[in-house]
Amino acid sequence: MTALNDILTTIRERAPHEDGVNLKIGEEILRDPASVVDVSIKSFANRIGVSEPSVIRYCRSIGCEGFKEFKKYLTQSLVLEQKFTRLEPALDGDGDERFGRLSGSIAAALRSVSETEHFDRIDAAAKALMTAQNIAVFGLGGSSAVLAMEAQNRFFRLGLHVIAHADSYMQRMTAATLKKGDTVLIISSTGQPPTLVEAARIARTYGATCIAMAPAASPLAATADLVVPIELATNIPYHQPNPVRFAQLFVLDGIADRIALMIGKPAMETLRRVSSAVSPQQSYLPTGD
Repeated sequence: MTALNDILTTIRERAPHEDGVNLKIGEEILRDPASVVDVSIKSFANRIGVSEPSVIRYCRSIGCEGFKEFKKYLTQSLVLEQKFTRLEPALDGDGDERFGRLSGSIAAALRSVSETEHFDRIDAAAKALMTAQNIAVFGLGGSSAVLAMEAQNRFFRLGLHVIAHADSYMQRMTAATLKKGDTVLIISSTGQPPTLVEAARIARTYGATCIAMAPAASPLAATADLVVPIELATNIPYHQPNPVRFAQLFVLDGIADRIALMIGKPAMETLRRVSSAVSPQQSYLPTGD
């Protein structure tokens, strides 16, 4: 099956098995793919000495309706390829330089959420979660899904009723069971996934409060009742994990810390019970291994 948004890979994989006209067309595309996106089918066919119907048949064999659609997907594939050919040499330079870049990006991510406005929003989120009858936490994909599970791990030990979901169907179904007095926390690096936005909308429809940890200008932020804005870092090499996850974890730590302090002794009692339940396993265990 052709991955149309990565059509260059498809052409490269087919090339050793092509012959005749198709081989000629494929080789010309791979020779200079950027030059193909701006030419007409007539110009392209004349350039390599084949007929226009042959070009159309080649495009359809890949999964496109015709040459125009083929050029659209070729453009997308070129953009993707250019992003990943700008990788910095992973092993070049000394250790200080390479790890300095990593630690610098992490420090910048933490600074971006270490402002008075963010602490005010963290406090507001903590209050909404502390008073909720039930809490649902949603995240999709990589770090956001992991952070959703981490939120469950942090909150249940404070005596809160919380459940996390990383599956979009479960998120929407869970959102439909929420009601006034419940809160949903949605963590998203981009704030773009339509399923998360829909889950937020469903939860609010039934009266639940929606908190979003997402970029301020995202669709998810626009849907939520309360936003703790966390912006996705830019100018990060594509081989380097985006440091936004450190900012997300910092905000989550801040929320959990505020909840624990606001609940006070009852939260400490719950933590004591959790600690006593696992203390036979290890000589020292704080709030998790």
